[in-house]
Amino acid sequence: MKKIFYLVLFSFALTTGIHAQVTIGKLDPPHRGAVLELKSDTLGFLPPRIELQQPSSPLPIPVHVEGLVVYNTQATDSLTTGLYYNNGSRWLLLSTSPYYTEKWFYMPSIPFDVSAEGTGFTKDLYQECKNQLNSSSAPVISSAGAPTRVLATMPAKTDLYYYVTDYDPAVFENISIDANGLMTYDVIGQATDATLINIVFVEK
Repeated sequence: MKKIFYLVLFSFALTTGIHAQVTIGKLDPPHRGAVLELKSDTLGFLPPRIELQQPSSPLPIPVHVEGLVVYNTQATDSLTTGLYYNNGSRWLLLSTSPYYTEKWFYMPSIPFDVSAEGTGFTKDLYQECKNQLNSSSAPVISSAGAPTRVLATMPAKTDLYYYVTDYDPAVFENISIDANGLMTYDVIGQATDATLINIVFVEK
């Protein structure tokens, strides 16, 4: 009896090893190009449902795994609920909406006090942007039915690159921006009608 059992087990293992393909849901063979095929006329596929922390963090999964797909159940400032896949270093939302594929945006207009010359002035670009675009208390006027927040989700500070693409060199000098969006600058002159500083955010 044991010999027959071993023979059946060996035959099953050999067949599985040769085909290396599995169908779940029906007895039909899987598509010849698929290692795994789920079949059902009334049921869907439910991926793991977890609470992601932020795009650049793998948590609660221990490490980033390229190709991994999960359903995020927790909406935060930098994440929305929905299907996400991992590209090996961050989580990306699987969406057909063109708004989620946009990788850069301009800094909203903010005031810079250049009434007095000096060195070491700072401006938190990330927080200023978040106050205007991702705050429920922002003093905005919107069209009928529009959400209060301009951006439903906002990347984390370290998930953005910050650029000053143009500025008035007669007013600003020694401009630098750290990885958290904190800009440091000197004021060397008075502003005119032509004075500008242009700031762009780019998603990593």
